Amino acid sequence: MSDPSDRIKAAVEREFLHPSKRRPHYLERVSIVLALRELRHRVKPGLILDVGCGMKPYESLLNTSGSKYYGTDYPITMEGSYGDSTRADFFSDSMVLPFREGTFDTVISTQMLEHVRKPEVVVYEMSRVLKPDGILILSAPMTWPLHEEPYDFYRYTLHGLRHLLEEADFEILDEVRRGNNLTTLAQMFLDTQLANIGQALPQRVYSTLLSLAVNQACSVGNLFKPVRRLCLGWVMAARKMSAGELTPTDIKQFN
Repeated sequence: MSDPSDRIKAAVEREFLHPSKRRPHYLERVSIVLALRELRHRVKPGLILDVGCGMKPYESLLNTSGSKYYGTDYPITMEGSYGDSTRADFFSDSMVLPFREGTFDTVISTQMLEHVRKPEVVVYEMSRVLKPDGILILSAPMTWPLHEEPYDFYRYTLHGLRHLLEEADFEILDEVRRGNNLTTLAQMFLDTQLANIGQALPQRVYSTLLSLAVNQACSVGNLFKPVRRLCLGWVMAARKMSAGELTPTDIKQFN
């Protein structure tokens, strides 16, 4: 019999890396995976830190050969998600990461920034523990229901994320939009219909059939390139600037 922890890890990877259209969160999950696949070439080999790692669902996607992939999480907010099932190697508040300055080559944080009281402090901490020219890959929601309450504080536009990164001396390399008007409205419709649905067999069948119908319809609708003013969120790749480099904010001040 295989190790239970290995079975849990495999189940989590299937849920996050290969989401099913029969699940109500398919559009959200697949949008994150597609964005991370687009940006994984930015990951620098060496020491990698996943901040707010939970079950480390994207480790196999973002880890590189010869690298060491670590995760950190915060016990207070963990209770609302994976609790004791977390695969974190370290436990700390993300506003005070327990690492020396310039420790990591890459920092990754997915769907965590909405849960911190002071996002500007967290982004600065990510910058602090990165080596010069290190890479940050950061995802955050723009449209999503309340979750893990009461630790759900913010939603982020593209301009808000740009501001946070530039203030922390990052050069933005890539900005990947997750979804469009159609997929965002469809995902919110599924949440409206299925948020409080029970686990009895008829309710599970209804959830599966409705999710499959809506998610498949979105796949067809996306062929017609819907408007993209609305989205589920953004995934950003940014480089920590070396000492003495001018930030975009500095350059604007000189112009």
